[in-house]
Order: sequence, then C-alpha cells, then structure tokens
Amino acid sequence: MPRMIKRFNLKLILLECFALIFIISGIDRLYVAYNGKKFDALMNEDWEKFESLTDVRIGQFFADQAYWTLASLLIGILAVGLINWKNKFGIINSIVVLILTIGISATGIYSSGIVNRYLNYFCGIFADGYGMAFLIGGLIILLIGITILWKTITMNKKHSTQQRL
Repeated sequence: MPRMIKRFNLKLILLECFALIFIISGIDRLYVAYNGKKFDALMNEDWEKFESLTDVRIGQFFADQAYWTLASLLIGILAVGLINWKNKFGIINSIVVLILTIGISATGIYSSGIVNRYLNYFCGIFADGYGMAFLIGGLIILLIGITILWKTITMNKKHSTQQRL
C-alpha cells in the first residue's frame, strides 16, 4: 500500500483532468461545428429547416450530442490510463482522474461559464453561424488540451525516471 501512495502524484492528476476538460470541450465544440446548420436552425427556432436537414427528432439529436461527449470522455480517460500505465504510475492515479473527470463533466462545465461566453464572442467575430464559430473555438480548445496533455506526458516521464534513481 505505501508503494501505491508513493506513486500518487496530485499535480499530474490535476493536469490530466484539466487537459481532459479542454479536450472533451473541444471535441464537443467540433460536434456542434459539424452540425452547425442544424444548430443554427434550432437557435433560430426554424423547425421546418431543421426537419429538412435531418430525419432525426430534436430529442434524439441532443441525445446523440450527449453520447458523443460520453464517448470522448471515455476515450480520453482510457488514453490517460494508458499514459499512466506506460510510465509505470499506479492505477490509483487513473482512478482518481476517472472520478474527478466524470464528476466535473456532470456539472456541465463544458457548455457553460464565462470562458465559453468570451470564446463564443471571439469566434463569432470570424464567422456568421454556429458551424464555423464552433469549429474555430473547438480547434483552439482542443489544441490547448492536447498541449496540456503533452506537458503532462513529459512531466510523467521526468517524474518516473527520477523515481527509478
């Protein structure tokens, strides 16, 4: 048991959670960008245009978005678990990342907050509809998340080589 606690690294866990939040939020925005015309129709309450774009009901459309977010969350957690396993960190780090990330995602932080409002305003300058604005915002957020995850991987390698010495 003390060996498992010795491998517990709070800084890396928090960075991995932070990276996953950005990556999942970026992927969620890319989903909105892909379905930009449908979201434009929904935001303008143009039900006929929405129905002409797809044969999916509105409830199923939003359920698909939730499934997409859940799938990206699971894939992100698996990726972090593989990174921790490869660098010989205990499974406790991956379990804590899993619990924290799912807990944070349950709050709805991906679609609300002051950062999203400013990002929507900034990206709206460059685009007319939701599609292009969310594409720009999604790519920015996704790249930030990947950069944080890359930094976490390099810190992981550095920390694991120091522990072996």
